Amino acid sequence: MDLHREEFKKVQEASHWINSSMPFIPKASIILGTGMSSWLDELNIIEEFKIKDVPHMVPPTVETHQGRICFTMINEVPTIILAGRLHYYEGHPMSVVVRPVRILYSLGARHLLLTNASGGLNPEFESGDIVAIRDHINLVTEHPLRGPNDDRWGPRFPDMKYAYDPDWLAYAKEKGESLGINIKSGVYAGLPGPSLETPAEYQYLYRIGADLVGMSTVPEVITARHLGMKVLALSIVTNVCYPPERIKVTTVEDVIGMVEKKAIAVGNLIQEVVNYIK
Repeated sequence: MDLHREEFKKVQEASHWINSSMPFIPKASIILGTGMSSWLDELNIIEEFKIKDVPHMVPPTVETHQGRICFTMINEVPTIILAGRLHYYEGHPMSVVVRPVRILYSLGARHLLLTNASGGLNPEFESGDIVAIRDHINLVTEHPLRGPNDDRWGPRFPDMKYAYDPDWLAYAKEKGESLGINIKSGVYAGLPGPSLETPAEYQYLYRIGADLVGMSTVPEVITARHLGMKVLALSIVTNVCYPPERIKVTTVEDVIGMVEKKAIAVGNLIQEVVNYIK
């Protein structure tokens, strides 16, 4: 069996199921990370589906990832939002983890905005900072494009110089200033998880140039760029991981609590940066 041909078929079938009831063709797509789903209460949701009801889509198992697909207009931009993402550490094949990105593209979205929670490695970062990711270091053990390439989605060797759209990032920083938010920028190291990193690993990541560390986003970004989508990623620093003397024991409750404190501010920023797509 041609696994890539089968994957293309699954994406098409899922897209057809959603397309049969969706209120518009989305221009913007958003994948919300840990703790951000509460922001949806601030929006006028026009249509909504459960991820578990869509053929070939797998609902997330992580707390605060609600598993909803929502359609809304953000400043007149037709937008589709996935409230929750899959993580590689949940045990799924990488093709399943990144399938939602391909479905978003198949539905018509050409811009992808992602949020995540991260540990801060840059000594200038503090818990609660909002950081626009300008580049990443891929340390996830499985690559989403491994195996035969499907030319219907993109080239065999996609260039990653502009993995995160620099113009959209600059626009986000400008809009942040108008909202009184100091948007920082940094390099995100993506690891497979689910254990948090050791102090020695934090030190290693800092030395190789990472400002942030987390367990998501990178496979989705690679997949989106393979498809030719423009990407913006916003990260909420939930805990300080460097230098070693500042490291504290961190629980998932700590992470969720910090993101929930910043959810409305990040949501307000998202509503502004979506204007870039007009």
